[in-house]
Amino acid sequence: MDEAYIEKEDIILPPDPARVMEGLRDTGYDFNTAVADIIDNSISANASTIDILLQMDPAREITVYIADNGTGMDYAGLKNAMKYGSDKRNDPSSLGKFGLGLKTASTAFCKNLSVISRGSDMQYHKVQWDLDHIAETHDWKLRQPEILDDELNFLEKTTGNGTGTLVVWKKTDRLLHDYKNTGAAKNAFKKVEESLTFHISLVYQRFLDNKDNRTKNVNIILNGAKIEPWDPFCLEEKNTVLLVQEPLEIEMPNSSIPTLMIKAYLIPRRDEFSTPQAGIQARVSNDMQGFYVYRENRLIHYGDWMGMFSKEPHGTLLRVDLSFDHSLDEAFHVDIKKSRILLNEEIFNYIKDSIMPAPRRAADERYRKGTKKAVEQAGANAHDASNRNIDEKAKGVEGAKVEVTNETTGEVQVTNQNGTFKHRITIHQSDKPGQYRVIPVKSLEDGLLWEPCITDGKHSVEINMGHAYYQKIYYPVLSENVLVTGMDALLWALAEAELSTFNEETKEQYEEMRIVVSRCLKKLVADLPDPDISDED
Repeated sequence: MDEAYIEKEDIILPPDPARVMEGLRDTGYDFNTAVADIIDNSISANASTIDILLQMDPAREITVYIADNGTGMDYAGLKNAMKYGSDKRNDPSSLGKFGLGLKTASTAFCKNLSVISRGSDMQYHKVQWDLDHIAETHDWKLRQPEILDDELNFLEKTTGNGTGTLVVWKKTDRLLHDYKNTGAAKNAFKKVEESLTFHISLVYQRFLDNKDNRTKNVNIILNGAKIEPWDPFCLEEKNTVLLVQEPLEIEMPNSSIPTLMIKAYLIPRRDEFSTPQAGIQARVSNDMQGFYVYRENRLIHYGDWMGMFSKEPHGTLLRVDLSFDHSLDEAFHVDIKKSRILLNEEIFNYIKDSIMPAPRRAADERYRKGTKKAVEQAGANAHDASNRNIDEKAKGVEGAKVEVTNETTGEVQVTNQNGTFKHRITIHQSDKPGQYRVIPVKSLEDGLLWEPCITDGKHSVEINMGHAYYQKIYYPVLSENVLVTGMDALLWALAEAELSTFNEETKEQYEEMRIVVSRCLKKLVADLPDPDISDED
């Protein structure tokens, strides 16, 4: 007979609070994402003003204040907010999602988190998690310290004596490195402020933009300055093109069919913006291409193609808006920091194969037009050193005498070691003194990379700036005089060798050789990266 199973009493096994809190400090927040998590709570509390203050005292102790004029919390609500795994919000569209953000975001950078709030009871309440105190007591002891005057003043300045909440970070031990001098620390602190300003302007753009009616408007102030919205899609620029606008219906396990809105935008090249300053502010660079994913109009992910494509220069001008509401959270696996999503395979493949091909072709075409223009502009004066170098040494290496017999038709008489021959060649008059040995041109017949020519009566070489070799090999190093001079010298020498050795029987063979070499070079560099004409150049 089998031994009877006797059910035993469950074991209550509470976690060690100090170990849990220390462990949750390493959930992967960066400072910008952590502050954004606090801002989410303020917006969820219907705040219209959020005031952020970053302070560093002479001893380099950093304090962060984040105040809002939202609905605030009474004592019970405040305790719930400080609980790890706080009660689920009634509004599923709330930007706050897991009941952990306030604590994990804050303690990722500080060891002392205080929250002061005034709710519908119009009473101020303050509670505090202090990780050092938790480590000493080995218990989940939420402190209730006195409200300090500076805390009360800052909160009331934001709320106007109404309801609202103030979050305070002290013992901020993970924001800056241990710099040796105060000056370096101040510079680093300034960069933190600048980075946070841009992050907020991007992530909450739809809330900050008074002209955007998709969300309620919110004013966010950082160190006394109001943050302005930053539009990644450059919608006010006349040369921005909406390439795709498609609502994608997604069937959920609960039989609901929410919509993912997909909009692909082709932004202008830098030279196409309405003003030079607008082009700079648009941040046209590799880092900013890709998907911009919005949950409830709050940006949660941007700056890559989520594994769909590699980031390449010809995608620099393409930015794609993916917008959805809370009803798609399960489908997109929104993470705890609200900074990442995962597309399921079916959605991933549909966007990749059905949505993206046309926008990518359009971006590639606009980029290549910009590349051609940039290369032509950069190449115009990049060969000056080569002209001087070749001109100084040309007489000692030239093996042919070329006399122009008809400048209009390009007919010349060439005398070299093999005799005297009639020939037809391109004849130039230089636009600029000293530019008569290396002549960069927009294109050459038959796609040639180089061709002999005569400029101001001197032996010279035309170099095709439209050739892939010039765009991918020359363009990235045009500012490097030694490299450019060396490559120019090689092509000029090839042109000179042709003039010095051809005869009537070999003229066509030399021309064929230039065609074949130019085609080979085009294929050999085909897989090399395109030149980056982003705003860093």
